[in-house]
Order: sequence, then structure tokens, then C-alpha cells
Amino acid sequence: MEPAGMDYFCEQVQQKDVGRRMQVGQELLEYLGDPARSPDVEQDQQRLDKVIDELTAWVNSSNFKVRL
Repeated sequence: MEPAGMDYFCEQVQQKDVGRRMQVGQELLEYLGDPARSPDVEQDQQRLDKVIDELTAWVNSSNFKVRL
């Protein structure tokens, strides 16, 4: 399934399931790594800020795989 954009990631980064977080993390890296797939990143600063806030919580996670 192709991610829809920042809307998709904004919802997905809030998942608590470790397996899902790891999958979403990989999808997000691929999405951000390809500017042709991620034209909406710079256009929606508020949504990007929310995704970054959620990812900050991942860094503080007790699960080492999620932190990586």
C-alpha cells in the first residue's frame, strides 16, 4: 500500500504497536528520501511538526528497536 502522504504518517506515527511502529518508520524514511513522493512535506508545516513530535516520543521509547 502506497502511503497517502503526511496525513497518513500523522495518523500512523501515533500507533503503539512496536511492529507497526517499525514498519511505519521504514515507510517514513523511504517517503522522505524521495522528494518526488513527498511534495507535501514542506507545504504542511503543522502536520510535519506533529509527526516530529510523535517521533520524539519514539526516541524516548523503552523499546530499543523503536529508538533506532
